[in-house]
Amino acid sequence: MRPSQDQPGELVPAEPGRAVPMGAAGAGMMPHAAVSTAIVAPGLVSGTPAELSGMLLPTESVTFASSPHPIIFARPVIGFLVICIVLGVLLGCQTHPIVHGHHQNVPLIQGIARTVVLVIGMLLLLREVVSLVGRLFHFLAYRVVTTNRRVFMVEGLFGRRVTPLGNTALAGATMSQGLLGRMFGFGNVVMNSGAMRDMRDPVRLYREVEAVAMGVDGDTWTQPIRQTIIP
Repeated sequence: MRPSQDQPGELVPAEPGRAVPMGAAGAGMMPHAAVSTAIVAPGLVSGTPAELSGMLLPTESVTFASSPHPIIFARPVIGFLVICIVLGVLLGCQTHPIVHGHHQNVPLIQGIARTVVLVIGMLLLLREVVSLVGRLFHFLAYRVVTTNRRVFMVEGLFGRRVTPLGNTALAGATMSQGLLGRMFGFGNVVMNSGAMRDMRDPVRLYREVEAVAMGVDGDTWTQPIRQTIIP
């Protein structure tokens, strides 16, 4: 029943209509779509790394995270290959003197000299392997995380060491990229207290670092809080 348009208050029978199945009409033809509400537990920030769990303020959110670039493995790998090639050339070189009318194959380096070359070569190879393993741990256990208020340096593979960087150090930071860095997307962010070397996307990292140092949060600017102790 529906109200009559001719006489107010009079009810007339509703016009019959044809029901359309949902499968034929399509799921997008619903007049009123159901709205789902996501419930976020208090104290948790969406996208917060596990290393910073419980350390962020209620109004703080992660804006960017950067880790070392795989280019850090290039030096020890290239060094290892170069040493292997040099060792192969030195130990594989032979002379061909004629002894009793026949050519003889005699190693160019032999005796004690050959042993010394082998020992030095093995020590150099071991150094490159140790350097490669150290860089692997650094690659897996180091990253820089920026929020809208602070910058954290996170270290540790099995444990965790989190170091917040002060605004004074961040304000004096500089970013540098060489030709290979611009080609492959890595670079250095150097501060007074240290340097973050061979990091991924250094331009974005530097921008986030300077945003924290200058008090920029999104499209707004707030003066960074600094505490000065006057004796």
